[in-house]
This record gives sequence, structure tokens and C-alpha cells, in this order.
Amino acid sequence: MATSERLIVVIDPVDGRARNLKELIEFMDAPAVCVANPENWRSRIGDSRLAAVFLGEDIPRNERDRLITDLGDYDPNVSIVLVGGEQHA
Repeated sequence: MATSERLIVVIDPVDGRARNLKELIEFMDAPAVCVANPENWRSRIGDSRLAAVFLGEDIPRNERDRLITDLGDYDPNVSIVLVGGEQHA
């Protein structure tokens, strides 16, 4: 993948659910989408620029918080979407 292409990343420990979301995003004409898990996301994105990151609901809160911090360090302007996360009033 070219480094100038902006990448959407789906990070979810449940591979099947991550692939389903990837297919939905691609259906909306976003061709640069990859699937990763919380342990391998950095190697999966390489040196690509991030467009957005979708974090799956089964990521434990402490790991999700660490991921958000790490993603912010990688790209402070990246949009992060929590998929099926906790509801707050």
C-alpha cells in the first residue's frame, strides 16, 4: 500500500467481526481498509497515513485506553470510532 494513501483500520480481537466491518466500509467505496488486532496494529499499518480507526467492543477497557493513547501518539489527528462500546448518558 502506498504511503500517501490514507488507511482505515479495524482493530478487533474477534477476526470474523472485524472482517465483516471491513467489508461494510469497503462497500461504501473506501478501498484502503485493513484488519488488525490490538497486538499487531502497528505492523499491519506499516507507514501508512491513517484516515480512521474503528475499535471493537471486546477490547478490555485498559487495553482500549492504551490503544487510544498509542494511536494518538502515532497520529494525533486520527478519528477513532468505538464500535458497540459502552453507553453513557
